[in-house]
Amino acid sequence: MMPAMEKSAKQHAREAVTDLELKFIEAVEHGRLRAELTYEQLGRHLGMSKSQISKRQDGQITYTLRDMHHISQLLGIDPLVMAAGLGTWLNYIHPTEVHHRLDTPTANSNPGTTP
Repeated sequence: MMPAMEKSAKQHAREAVTDLELKFIEAVEHGRLRAELTYEQLGRHLGMSKSQISKRQDGQITYTLRDMHHISQLLGIDPLVMAAGLGTWLNYIHPTEVHHRLDTPTANSNPGTTP
């Protein structure tokens, strides 16, 4: 029987990143539902298709820091708070305000369009 191999620091770091990514994915899903947004609306805001959002939510593709920033701006929540996991911050998402941000795009708030 082979001895169990200990995980390297690099393997631990990868798992931590994966854990953070999973928490952010979960936060996006709950935040999206709380804001009454569809994948199409979120995708349009980010300049992506519904399929691209779906792949990110399934963990097939990771969100970039840019994506995280723009999603958190849309929802009105700090991205680090979202990445920490679910919590009372969900209560601070107001669908009317989120939809207003979608309907009044600016160069800074809507990465899917050009000014």
